[in-house]
This record gives sequence, C-alpha cells and structure tokens, in this order.
Amino acid sequence: MYHPPNQGCLPDSFLDLATANVSSIFIGDLNAKHTSWGCSVNNSRGCDLNAADDRALIFLNDGSPTHNSFSYNTAEALDIALASADVFPFCRWSVLGNIGSDHLPIKIELKKPWKSILTREMFWNFDKADWLLLNLQKKTLRHSRFLINST
Repeated sequence: MYHPPNQGCLPDSFLDLATANVSSIFIGDLNAKHTSWGCSVNNSRGCDLNAADDRALIFLNDGSPTHNSFSYNTAEALDIALASADVFPFCRWSVLGNIGSDHLPIKIELKKPWKSILTREMFWNFDKADWLLLNLQKKTLRHSRFLINST
C-alpha cells in the first residue's frame, strides 16, 4: 500500500485492519518515520504506526534503509512490513540491491512448513476383476428390468 507524504495521518481503515484477528502481512511505502525501524527521526504517522505493535502486529524491518533521498542525502526506512504474531516467526525480511529507483526493493520470504498431501493415481486392475460375477449381476439386472417393465 502507498500513503503519500502530503496526506495526513494513516487512514482508520488501515488501523482497523491492524486490529483484525487474522493472519496477515502488511507491506507499504507509508512515508512513516520512526527510530524503532531505522529512521533518524519520528513523525506523527510513524508514531501512529508504531502503535500498531500494540495491536499484535510485529515489524519485520531490521533497521536497513529502504529509501535514498538524493535531494536531502539521507537514507531512511520508509518501506514498512508488519506481520501478525502467528505469521511473524516464518518471515524473513531483506533489502535487495539498488535497481535505479530511490526505493530499494524488499523481499519477504515466508518459510512455513507445510504438510504435503500425496495423492495416488487411481486405476482399475482388470486382471483382478471377477468377470463371472459381473456377468451374473448383468443378467440379474436385465431380468429385474424386464420384470419391472412388464408389470
């Protein structure tokens, strides 16, 4: 998600999502600054977002800068990632190399063990069929159909 720097506080809808009790990962350029995730200063949006930690969301950021301002010659962590407490242990955050933008790409790996369910391909083994019984049942069905139709 993106929240431009010229807009005010974070929308209530985002903060409401933060209180929802669902497995979640939130990622975005929120232009929120706070020293707890690697910025040099705090802004009001950063303080609001830092309160998300009280809402059972945990920051994945490790303090690495994600934005380089060439105008101000600063490096800040403006791209934020948060995870719900049940997902957090399986997440690994990393900042990738410069690709020519003022924002560095981030990568979040989700390494959760999954049980794989193996399915077997079903097939008929015609060598094991009881052909005599099948023919007998066929004759019985034909005979019973004849009896039903003749009444």
